[in-house]
Amino acid sequence: MAKIEDLIDQIEDPSLREQVASEVKELKKTKQFGLVFEEHIPETVSVFGYPVRSGQIVQNRTTPDDLSQFRVLKVEDGVATVIPRGTDGPEAKIPVKDLLVVKQFHEQVFCGLTPVGNVRRGGPEKPAHVVINGENFHALQVLTYAYAGKVDCIYIDPPYNTGDKSWKYNNRFVDENDRYRHSKWLSFMEKRLRLARHLLKPDGVLVVTIDEHEVHHLGVLLDEMFPDAYHQMVTIMNNPKGVTQPRFSRVEEYAHFVFFGEAGVESRPDDLFTFGGDTAGEKQAPGWKSLLRGGTNALPSDRPNMVYPIAIDPKKGRIVDVGESLKERGEQGLLDPSEYNFLTPEVDLTIGGFPVAWPIRKDKSLGNWGLGREKLLDLAHRGLARLGKFDPERRTWAISYLSAKLQDQLEAGLLEVVSRNEDTGVLSVRYVGARDRRIKTMWHRSRHDAGTGGTKLLGELLGGRQFDFPKSLYAVRDTLDALVVSKPDAVILDFFAGSGTTLHATALLNAQDGGRRQCVLVTNNEVNDRDAKSLAGTQRGVFKGDAEFEAKGIFEAVTKPRCETAIKGIRSDGTSPSGKYPDRYLSDHNYEDGFEENVEFLRLDYLDPDLVELGRHFNAVVPILWMASGSVGEFEEWDGDAPWSLPDGSTYGVLFDEQHLAQFTKELESRPSVTHVWLVTNSEAGFIEMCQALPEHLQVRRLYWDYSRNFTVNGRGCWADAAGPQGFPAGGGGRPDHQGPSSRLDRRPKLSPGGGSFGTDRRRQDGHRHPSPRADSPGRPSARPG
Repeated sequence: MAKIEDLIDQIEDPSLREQVASEVKELKKTKQFGLVFEEHIPETVSVFGYPVRSGQIVQNRTTPDDLSQFRVLKVEDGVATVIPRGTDGPEAKIPVKDLLVVKQFHEQVFCGLTPVGNVRRGGPEKPAHVVINGENFHALQVLTYAYAGKVDCIYIDPPYNTGDKSWKYNNRFVDENDRYRHSKWLSFMEKRLRLARHLLKPDGVLVVTIDEHEVHHLGVLLDEMFPDAYHQMVTIMNNPKGVTQPRFSRVEEYAHFVFFGEAGVESRPDDLFTFGGDTAGEKQAPGWKSLLRGGTNALPSDRPNMVYPIAIDPKKGRIVDVGESLKERGEQGLLDPSEYNFLTPEVDLTIGGFPVAWPIRKDKSLGNWGLGREKLLDLAHRGLARLGKFDPERRTWAISYLSAKLQDQLEAGLLEVVSRNEDTGVLSVRYVGARDRRIKTMWHRSRHDAGTGGTKLLGELLGGRQFDFPKSLYAVRDTLDALVVSKPDAVILDFFAGSGTTLHATALLNAQDGGRRQCVLVTNNEVNDRDAKSLAGTQRGVFKGDAEFEAKGIFEAVTKPRCETAIKGIRSDGTSPSGKYPDRYLSDHNYEDGFEENVEFLRLDYLDPDLVELGRHFNAVVPILWMASGSVGEFEEWDGDAPWSLPDGSTYGVLFDEQHLAQFTKELESRPSVTHVWLVTNSEAGFIEMCQALPEHLQVRRLYWDYSRNFTVNGRGCWADAAGPQGFPAGGGGRPDHQGPSSRLDRRPKLSPGGGSFGTDRRRQDGHRHPSPRADSPGRPSARPG
């Protein structure tokens, strides 16, 4: 376009130039620059077990190769009468148990969580990690209710869109022949990233790993979605053997880092790139290398040019000069080369009046030095070679020098010069402190190898079961370390959890520094194409929703057992994994030792909206309340009769019956650990009034109004437009605002993140407060759930 404008400037006729410029200006309004893709490709999810009703769109789960959709006409006696979607017929009858309800992402859905297991090893006060089995788009909607503005770091490893059927869009595997492959992937990512942004703190960080198939598209997408963020890309060497490709063999992948607000990167002992940098910081001063050569090629005849006397100044401890080598003396005819190995060192020799050191071995035979004469003198002049103690048995001195590797580290800034000895001229060097070294944008560490740190480790934890392309545990750990090492209470989210590496890495980081970081994982239970076809081809046919089918899914077969084994140190079959973590992370810590962590495993369920409205899905909602209050202790189900719920050791409470407010408040006074309270009421005025009776430190929210509003906003795809500056629904607030007016009545309503109290404390001209006319509107269900 800039070229066109340059050409326009060359038009001599002013009138014509103005007309053309005007037309181009209009064209620019319609022409899209930057990343162009089909942004609104519809996306759906097929739900097993959701109530099948007239008017719904469904699929037949027993025909996985035929994903035709049908509209339900009626349901009678467990059989649905359906017609092909978008037609008037023909009619067909399909058992309800064989139907999957199809939900488009723009439709409103209500989601809940069902516990499917846990591990408790971290003590009752340590926050639990959360692992959710479900479609991640809808799981993100759930998480916006519990974690909006609370997440420090999002680390995701999405499908790489390589064309090998590694991911699904609308229940179909996407392969290289799909002409909309890139658009589908970008649309898929854009929807989820837009929701995920609102989970991050103002100074949060988003990390997305990717390979060459979508690295550039992803980079442009991130720039367009988050123009105010600081965006940087890191290259990670994750496969030193290389991936065979038609031309170059690929050894790397990439990580896009998106920094919001004042987020930054911690300086660490290892910059993850410099050769030898992974050992820096393990000891304060580096080890100097002995000049006397050992091992092979250590005889005088092996390297006669390395056998020479070194003049020593014993008083100052200096290397002064060097004499002729055996090779030089042999070339002069002074020595017979065949006698090199049998020579007796001239220990009484002097050079310039100074005694000499010879390369004499422990058996008192002659050996050779590890450096040539010129190199040794150069190092001595620079203070990088030093004289040790005199050995009266061998009648020589120990000499050492800074190896080439350490010299490179000194040049790279990994080592620093502390001082120079005035007598000897030798430098004192030490490793640079951790806070002085920045991590590089190229990571080259053997521990980041996805083979040894990923596939091999995972195979050991799972007892041989395989998962395609797991991340190296240590690559993920090093990523998190760079971002949250100084945040021991950080919340970390991974909504493409795969094999669960991010939770494992979080536990490893916590074990190193005693942190209480919490990791939230989301993964579906996708069964790979090979296993799905094999199960469908059995004599009786096994399909989505069947227990045998679901057991092959990634959550059931990989994510959950991997996390359980990593934390407990024992596999599901009772055997122990063999191996240990690197000492650089944890000294003498074996896989079987596990970690002192808590984990809660949950399944995402789709709830009947009518029952949600009636308050009959509390037990599916309570895990979300528990998460919103910090995931501490355990949550408890409601029996339908108790007036309130205050689980022992947890930090939340729920009042079901407002008639028991006084007793509930008294109970709260004896529970200072409780930080979050939910009040079940349909009356905004009643909610405000109850808030006045509760302790001021509590964060108070209203059920089920704010819960349903969360999914109303997200379900219609307008979260981004409706969000306020902190990512919460506009007008609804998010977290308690204790900076408002001093009046309790003015301030307390702001404690409702759901926003139910906003607009209800109205002042009329008479100066009196009056409840909103919307309160207790007719036709609403009773305040107490049925």
